[in-house]
Amino acid sequence: MADKAELRRRMERVRAELPGSLREEAANAVCAMAAERLATLRERKGGPLVLLGYLPFRGELDVRPLLAECRRRGDVVLAPRIEKQTRRMRLLRMESAEDEVPGTWGIPEPKEGLAEWPESRLGEIDVVLVPGLAFDRKGGRIGYGGGFYDRMMQRFEAVRAKPGLWALAFDEQAVGEVPMEPHDFRVELLIVPDDMTNTTGRA
Repeated sequence: MADKAELRRRMERVRAELPGSLREEAANAVCAMAAERLATLRERKGGPLVLLGYLPFRGELDVRPLLAECRRRGDVVLAPRIEKQTRRMRLLRMESAEDEVPGTWGIPEPKEGLAEWPESRLGEIDVVLVPGLAFDRKGGRIGYGGGFYDRMMQRFEAVRAKPGLWALAFDEQAVGEVPMEPHDFRVELLIVPDDMTNTTGRA
């Protein structure tokens, strides 16, 4: 899809050119907003949450402060480790920042040997932080083209799990419209420094 490929190239450039000072300021603002939203969910649930996060790569907004805050609050924090041959994401539990190592294709990952979250408990995951290059206010998302999160969504569907799907991003990553295909999924909450958008009404 030409439009999607062009948007992907353009957003790679836009994000790469963001200055360091803006990156840090944006990450602090977005993580603070997300932490407040998670606190509300925690109160509603009556206990700790299970959060599937990710470790930022190639200029992605740094969500590590949010992951650390969740651990301090007693939440279970998971992050994906990619099996290179099958391209499947294994979900490992990160107990501390020291559990991060350089992984497949240079992408930061949880180190090998950490506890793996079983497939039978995917329904216990409350929120998934979904990385991407661009998002729109209707929940449209464009990733990197590897299909990792598309396959993750299929795994959730297979066990009828419906975690909240959140995108944490820079203002510059919010675009008018992302070209979507029938198999693409939508995020439910878009948080950028300027505002927070409940894109589907479910978040």
